[in-house]
Amino acid sequence: MRLTRSGLAALACLGLTVAAEIATAVLSRGFAHPLDTSLFALYNVALAAVGTLIVLQLPRHPVGWILCLGGLQGAVMADLALGWATRGVAEGWTGAPLVLWVGLASWCPGALMWVLVLLYTPTGELAGPRWRIPLWAGILGTGLYLWGWWVSPASVDVVTGVPNRYAVDWLPGPQAVLVGGVLLSAAALGALTSLVARFRSGDAVVRQQLKWVAMAGGSLGVLLPVAIVSWDSSAVVRAICPVVLVGCAAALGASVLRCRLFEVDRIIGRSLAYASVTAFTVAVFAAVTVLLGTLAGRPWSSPWLVALATLVAAATFRPLLRRTRRLVDRWFDRDALEARLRLDAFLEGLRSGTEQPDRLQQVLSEALRDPRLRLLLYVPAHGGLVDVRGRPAELDDDLGVVRVERQGAPEAVVQFTDDGEPARAGRVRQLVEHARLAVQVARLGVELTRRLDELDRSRARIAESADEERRRIQRDLHDGAQQRLVTVGLGLRRVESRLRLAGREPDADLLDGAVADLAATVQDLRNLTGALPPPQLDGGIGPALRELASRSPIPVVVDAGPERAGRTVETAAYFVACEGLTNVIKHADASTATIRAAQHHGSLFLSVTDDGVGGAAVRPGSGLAGLADRVAAVGGCLHIDSDRYGTRLTAELPCG
Repeated sequence: MRLTRSGLAALACLGLTVAAEIATAVLSRGFAHPLDTSLFALYNVALAAVGTLIVLQLPRHPVGWILCLGGLQGAVMADLALGWATRGVAEGWTGAPLVLWVGLASWCPGALMWVLVLLYTPTGELAGPRWRIPLWAGILGTGLYLWGWWVSPASVDVVTGVPNRYAVDWLPGPQAVLVGGVLLSAAALGALTSLVARFRSGDAVVRQQLKWVAMAGGSLGVLLPVAIVSWDSSAVVRAICPVVLVGCAAALGASVLRCRLFEVDRIIGRSLAYASVTAFTVAVFAAVTVLLGTLAGRPWSSPWLVALATLVAAATFRPLLRRTRRLVDRWFDRDALEARLRLDAFLEGLRSGTEQPDRLQQVLSEALRDPRLRLLLYVPAHGGLVDVRGRPAELDDDLGVVRVERQGAPEAVVQFTDDGEPARAGRVRQLVEHARLAVQVARLGVELTRRLDELDRSRARIAESADEERRRIQRDLHDGAQQRLVTVGLGLRRVESRLRLAGREPDADLLDGAVADLAATVQDLRNLTGALPPPQLDGGIGPALRELASRSPIPVVVDAGPERAGRTVETAAYFVACEGLTNVIKHADASTATIRAAQHHGSLFLSVTDDGVGGAAVRPGSGLAGLADRVAAVGGCLHIDSDRYGTRLTAELPCG
């Protein structure tokens, strides 16, 4: 980033602030507590640093310059002046009392700085023309207070206890101090009121910015009364005040720069939850210690009492924090809470088996209120991205991307509608991390589904290969062995006829017996080839079924449409029809049978119905058991409905 003149000026201001605080640390050594010196140095440097960050990004924003000058003023007029004057007064340096007097009054410009910051936060402009009134009231009040305090006889040097050396009795110094203090207080109240006005009239972004300011103002509202009451008597309060002020400066910077803007609700909620639970835990610790000490007649500092009280406080902390966070989230982060609760319900259903992992994308979409949200999974066997149903997928360039990894290995990608919210991706990531178990279950489910699909395809290929081998054997038998045997039989009949003409009846009778055996062998081969898929399957399942029905000894009605399925599916359907019709002929004692074949919703349904005695069932080793295995090999299922009114055998065979 190229530095502009504004940026160089802000960095110079920050450098002077740091140099002034270093000089203060050197001058104050031995005259001030190191903790006080370092904490207030941290505060002033933080002001200048936050101001510099704002100036570097928003050079025309007045809040950046106010914070820069406020940090420099505090470092020079307050810390450095007091450090130099304290040592100078002790060692008799010339001009030390005057510098000390200046340092004692430095808090007033610091107060004006906060008034100006609140008036110009977060947009860099006043909320309207009327808000010039608190602006000029603060400036005028600061001037009157400083002038009145400088000349008022009532002013006292709190370090040395010496009355005001610069007092002028005939000037209205006390009145100026009073009026200036009232004007400065009114300006502060007006600045806070302007924030309320901004919040009521601002858009969503401004309101989120003002929540950072509200967090800083709430901290100051709690800290200020405590500091007024116990500043001189409590070193803890004097140590906490600069730390809280540093946090306020950081919150103001986050507000102006829109840093983590849409996470401010969660941050405020977490801060309130931890603060309230910590306070309650401390109260529990104190109450248990006092109560047990009173009952046992021991001092509250007894080691075993302290240990027991600590255990009680620790036992209450976590469950109380969980309940408090949920309660606070209902007020500050309701959307995130509802999203987590929705996801928790899904995860519980997933554990109990009432939910399916492939619904994770839908649940995330509903929880984040993003209808375009996509959940893509990394499946190693596929070598790329698939959706929750296992179909190959590609990234959409119009959507934002959040990648989920585990130990460096990619697990999933979530694509969401990127509407410009800086924290949108963070919210998506947090919710997906919360649902990591469901993501892993979904990945395993997709992987299992793909493996099962591969198994089904493998079984189908095996079945198709077997059918092809059967067709080859059928062709070989029909065109080879059967034809040769028939030809041999015809030749033997001619020889038999010649023998009878020659009067050799015994030889002719022997030859006739041999020809009969040969004819029986040909019939056996025909029966064997009849159990194989007929050539009519080349024309579809309908012609094959009608050819099968033509060879039945009982009437068979065939109802089959012209639709074609795959060769493997049609072969499986044909064998179902063969086995079903064979069972009807052998066992059903039926008078008629019906064979139907039709396609519905991507599957071929084939049924064999008879009016026989019923009682058919799949038994281990039976023909129906083998038929069920054959149907399952192509991904289908077999149903049998058999009673005393007849039997219906139905096979559902997927065509895809």
